[in-house]
Amino acid sequence: MADKTDALLTDYYSGVIDTKILLRRAELQWRPNDDNAGIKSLNKHTRPLDDLIAKYETDSILHELTKQRDAIKRLETTFSEETRQIVQMHYDRRERLSWVVISLRMNLSERTCRTYQKTFKDSVAQTFNELDIAV
Repeated sequence: MADKTDALLTDYYSGVIDTKILLRRAELQWRPNDDNAGIKSLNKHTRPLDDLIAKYETDSILHELTKQRDAIKRLETTFSEETRQIVQMHYDRRERLSWVVISLRMNLSERTCRTYQKTFKDSVAQTFNELDIAV
């Protein structure tokens, strides 16, 4: 049974989180401002880039997605290349590899591959709990 950590890792390795970040930025960029709808202000300075950066920094959804992506990236660097490859093959839903195929590609037993994946998943869940990042 897959839990929220599995779903998050699947989204990360399948590229869904990066896509959500890009879509959220595009949505913030093209959302019209309704500050003074229908009223023209003569003293208003227009700084579109500054306004856009402020929108990016204050958006909670974009901030949470970025925190999730960055936390997994940082954690990924602490593991061996072998573990990273196993985790990527397991969670990337574009290829949908089974444990048998993963074990054959890595030249390891299925049990060893599952152990590496479980260790990585547990460390991600623990890190997210410690950093108070929503899963």
